[in-house]
Amino acid sequence: MPSTSYAYFKPSALATTGYAYGMAMLDDAQATSVLVHRLRSGRWTGLGELTCQRDRSEVEVRAVSEAEALSGVGRYVGATLCVARVPAGAANLWDYGTVVSYSWSEPEALGILHMVFPDGPAVIAFDEDSLLNLSPETYALRPCYRRAVCDVMRRKMISLHEAARTHFNGIGRRSSRKSSTILRALDCSPVDEATVVPIFDTDSSTVRTVRIKYVLDFSYYHGTWRRTPPAVRLGQSIFNDIGAETSSMTGPSVPATRARTAGTTTGSTAASAAPFSMDQLSDSDLDDEAAEPAQPPSLEPSTPQTNGKRKRSEVVLTSNDAGVVRLLALKEVVGLDSALANDIDQLIAYKKISRGMGSSSDLITRAHESSSNFRPTDTQRLIHSQLVNDKFASMSGQRFLETLQIQKKDFSFLAHPATGSGFYSWGFGFLGLSLMHFARVTAKARREAAKTYDMTHFKGRAQRRQCAAPENTAAIISAIDSLARAVLTAYKPFVASMLVELLTFILEIEFEGVATTASDAQEVVYWIDERLELFRSHLAEADSAAASRVSSTFSMTDPSFVGVLQAISRKQLDSVVSSRAARAAGVVPLSTGPRRQVSLNGAHHCDSKARQQVPPSIVKALPVVRGKRLCMRNYQMTDVMGATEHVQSLTDRT
Repeated sequence: MPSTSYAYFKPSALATTGYAYGMAMLDDAQATSVLVHRLRSGRWTGLGELTCQRDRSEVEVRAVSEAEALSGVGRYVGATLCVARVPAGAANLWDYGTVVSYSWSEPEALGILHMVFPDGPAVIAFDEDSLLNLSPETYALRPCYRRAVCDVMRRKMISLHEAARTHFNGIGRRSSRKSSTILRALDCSPVDEATVVPIFDTDSSTVRTVRIKYVLDFSYYHGTWRRTPPAVRLGQSIFNDIGAETSSMTGPSVPATRARTAGTTTGSTAASAAPFSMDQLSDSDLDDEAAEPAQPPSLEPSTPQTNGKRKRSEVVLTSNDAGVVRLLALKEVVGLDSALANDIDQLIAYKKISRGMGSSSDLITRAHESSSNFRPTDTQRLIHSQLVNDKFASMSGQRFLETLQIQKKDFSFLAHPATGSGFYSWGFGFLGLSLMHFARVTAKARREAAKTYDMTHFKGRAQRRQCAAPENTAAIISAIDSLARAVLTAYKPFVASMLVELLTFILEIEFEGVATTASDAQEVVYWIDERLELFRSHLAEADSAAASRVSSTFSMTDPSFVGVLQAISRKQLDSVVSSRAARAAGVVPLSTGPRRQVSLNGAHHCDSKARQQVPPSIVKALPVVRGKRLCMRNYQMTDVMGATEHVQSLTDRT
């Protein structure tokens, strides 16, 4: 008579990445294969129906009880979980670990999960209401790490992990690799990406410790359309953490340095205790022949390379010395453009000097070489990190500026090194960068500038070139458009949105005729530089929300711009006074404009064409007294006939 049998299958047996339960009907016939139905409980609840053929012997030897199969406890082996536990001396907290095994008690119908946490192994009673299965990236972000269960209930815990997962992967919004940005948006504590977390490798049945940074990098870049930055090194799997030593937590580990120095350590033991590294490439220690004495290191400098007026001596080290090999490997890991790579070069040079194969001139050459590089300060890096988009985020400061120069054909301004370094940290206003540094230049002006300036000197204190003064508001609009092109290329959308608001406001100014002269346009540029400097100050305080609100000040009624209108009005009045004084001194001729006519009865008649309307911007800038604004609609230029002088006066028409 057929009977129902339940079995516990290995990964991939039932088209799952982990262990799974299946149900089969076994009859008295000795069939070699049976039809197995996959159960959708526990970890695989969301999967569809699956039926496949499996060996009858496999079902029989891996048979389990019905209660265990329906509970789904074994499905969590190999999973990374957020689970409620009570560590020593603490309350019931949410913690993160990986499941390495399980056990089932049939009389009590109770399952036990054997888990490994960063602080060691622990036994957790199986209760699906107190755990959550996580993807690797959410497991690494750890938004609920060590938060009390009574403070963050299960439903809140699930929502926090879902929000972190969708933000990281860009589901319904822009993706982000920055863990600090994701966790800050959730009001969660930041995570130290240098921390290692345990992950169970089902292929080898061992627990691997992997850095959080590598887990996030692998999940974000591997198998996706995203471009992997040069500084990010990815292995074939999530367990191949290149650049960090990962050890198995299932047995005693042997430090890599001890494995290299101890002659009795076997090659297989060392390989299981530490990941592969280049200094482990040697003959087996089990050879009966005596080991040959180590050869002295051979360091050969390559031919110096000459680049323009600066000479760079690049030393290529080839050595059997494990220390030098490790330094070269580390330099490849950190990236050739990083500051640490220069320090590694210095250390290699010291090793060369200590062996009598070099001199201190090697160090001087490297110091001189790095003096022209752009080394941003901590504040500059903080500001830049909030501005830059994902494409340019992984670049060093030097490479960022060089990339802008390479793409100069896409920009209409002169990509001077000092302008680029100011653009890197938004150094407008007091720091010397002005909007007019982004004014359009011709191809001829670019060629002349290449002859005048050193376009390869990126030092932060390099002399910034003098920017052109704006002739009118059209020049300001052109400079904003030029700056916006660079912002759209390298920075986040909220920076471009601010420039769009600014451009709209300047177009309104041009339409109203506020700035009609070059001096008026210069006042507007000063005001724009101050607004952009205010934007930078908010970013220096890590307040992106306040920086986004700077665009609300782009209004004629804003107190900051009212001051600009008053300055323009003062200049216009000063011009009138200067003209009056000049006419009194007989320096300039009389106005050739409309003249007044005197009738026989002494009445004064003015040509109506001489009347000019006061610009609305000036009317808005007039003072308000007791709730009433001074009414000034028109002004008229007339010649006033005096006894000894002819002057021009302003006649108000109310």
